[in-house]
Amino acid sequence: MGCGFDSLTAHHSLFSLEYGKLIRLSKQLNRQKSIEVRIQPHDILVPEADPFRHDLLDRKESVEVLTHLVRAFEGPCVLAIDAAWGNGKTTFLKIWHQYLVNAEFPVVQFNAWETDFAGDPFLALCTELTDELEAYANLADKIASTRKCAKKIMRRALPGLVRALTYGILDLDSVLEGEIDKAVASIAEDSFTEYKSAKDSITEFRSSLQDIASAVSQPPKNLPLIVMIDELDRCRPSYAVELLEIAKHFFAVNGIVFVLAVNRSELLHSIKTLYGTKFDARGYLRRFIDLDFRLPDPDRKSFIDAAFTQIQIDHYFNRTKDPEAHYDAQGMRDLLSAAFSDPNLSLRQVGQALHRFGLVFASLKSEAPSHAFMAAIIMIFRVVDEDLYYRFCDGKVGDADAVDTLIRKLGEAALPYGGMREDFEATLVLGAIELSKSKLRSVEDSALITRYQQTILAGAVDGSAQDQHGRHAKAVVEKVGIYSKDRRYRIGIGFKPTVERIELLSAALIDESSLESR
Repeated sequence: MGCGFDSLTAHHSLFSLEYGKLIRLSKQLNRQKSIEVRIQPHDILVPEADPFRHDLLDRKESVEVLTHLVRAFEGPCVLAIDAAWGNGKTTFLKIWHQYLVNAEFPVVQFNAWETDFAGDPFLALCTELTDELEAYANLADKIASTRKCAKKIMRRALPGLVRALTYGILDLDSVLEGEIDKAVASIAEDSFTEYKSAKDSITEFRSSLQDIASAVSQPPKNLPLIVMIDELDRCRPSYAVELLEIAKHFFAVNGIVFVLAVNRSELLHSIKTLYGTKFDARGYLRRFIDLDFRLPDPDRKSFIDAAFTQIQIDHYFNRTKDPEAHYDAQGMRDLLSAAFSDPNLSLRQVGQALHRFGLVFASLKSEAPSHAFMAAIIMIFRVVDEDLYYRFCDGKVGDADAVDTLIRKLGEAALPYGGMREDFEATLVLGAIELSKSKLRSVEDSALITRYQQTILAGAVDGSAQDQHGRHAKAVVEKVGIYSKDRRYRIGIGFKPTVERIELLSAALIDESSLESR
């Protein structure tokens, strides 16, 4: 299944599932020819005629500004597009690439991470660059010349570097024969020869690259060749830094603009990994990047609304037989939208969480209770602090610690005082009781309820019972009391089964009839 099942069950006993049951579930799923559930979000589709049609992050202004800038560049330039991990750098490059192509810019795309395995960034970049440029007419001779020059660099410069590092003493016989002076003289002469040959090869390579840039940048527009390098910050530190150095020293010629999509903080970390923690990584990076541009924070609400549409969660609510599902559905949406608006969560984290959420409800039996609001709480908990979530589910962390941590990380803006937050906290209190290994646990054992009861008592004495925190404490205690006394929840509120659904370990996720009808 590719979900890390063995490691999950080994570390989290709550989610243990018999091997036989797992096999039965797999066979049931395999029989469903109509299942169309996607695990990963689709890559963004960028229509040629309208690159911004599916732009959920409102990047049009940034694209237009940067296009105006690169149009004016005369000499070589390295431009860095900076954004945190998972916040849309790749999507931005895809949109900008199509926009530039429509504006008749010559553009080459290069995914650094996909070539990390090659180990030689010069070879990878040169190969990808010349391969993509083959689509342009009348460049065959110039591309052949560039490749020929590249081979000379690889044949001369790299062995020359090895010789320099080993002082050229690769044949120890001459040294052992006492011909040290002669060997040193020969080594020095060879080193000078290797250096000059390497330097000449680099000059020749840059000249041939300049010819290509001039050829694809024809009057009257004279547009520069744009080389987009994506996912540099995902590469091995040595590969990332070497690629930067090679792009600057070997490929920086008039008429070529390099665009790097990077997480600047991660790139600085890579540099320090190579050169030491005290190394001036920022100063070093400034030598390679001429201009940087920080992507503006996106409109998260539009992104989340579009993700809800994409996961098609409404299909479940249209077929479910749970009478409370529709009431839960709006609360679920409101809670997920509020929590996932936190800028500390990357868009990739949010997208993956919502797609997992959609997978759960797409596969849920129609007669099973939805527990949609509760599922939203559990998913938020899992995304915001995964380690704390698993310890909570294993009964190793109490409700007070869980609530305090989540409220602190999400912020008051995401969960202000009010009904949604009261339900959020009450659910975690009752969930902790349900997950407890002891059958004797009750509301009286709750650390959060004990603290809130003390707050209520203190407020009655000093008059603070009617302030915002006092009213909130009273509301949570009352809601927990109501739920704990309700006959429907005598055996639990459904927290544990909902956790198992989120972890994809529940038999309730198999519904042959509903899946066949989709």
